[in-house]
Amino acid sequence: MDLDLTPSARPHGAQRMIASTLLVIEAFVVFFAALVAHQLAPGDRLLTWTWSLLAMLLLVLCSGLLRRGAWPYWLGLVLQLPVILLGIQVTAMWVVGILFAALYAYGIFKGHQLDGEKDTVDAEVWAARSREPDGPTS
Repeated sequence: MDLDLTPSARPHGAQRMIASTLLVIEAFVVFFAALVAHQLAPGDRLLTWTWSLLAMLLLVLCSGLLRRGAWPYWLGLVLQLPVILLGIQVTAMWVVGILFAALYAYGIFKGHQLDGEKDTVDAEVWAARSREPDGPTS
């Protein structure tokens, strides 16, 4: 398995779009889990909101940093842990967090593969165009 997550040069590649979308949606899920935890664990409200707001902020920041290289993708993988650990306060987050972690991991690796294939096809098309004569043949 290729663990190189260096994003392609294309500004709106599949890897970046999938990862960014999942991270932002996940931030919303964390917010709603915090609202649930607010009612389920009234004694831990400060911890709940601190943890949740920090996780939401980091998820959204990571989403914006995805164009900076491979490290934000790895950071996004690490940020799946606090989301899963919200299951300590909201039991459903064990399942939801693991599903989001699996979706994120699949999305970044599949998106990287799709971007690589698209880059290869683009290179072939540009090479074919450079070999064509300049004018139309009529």
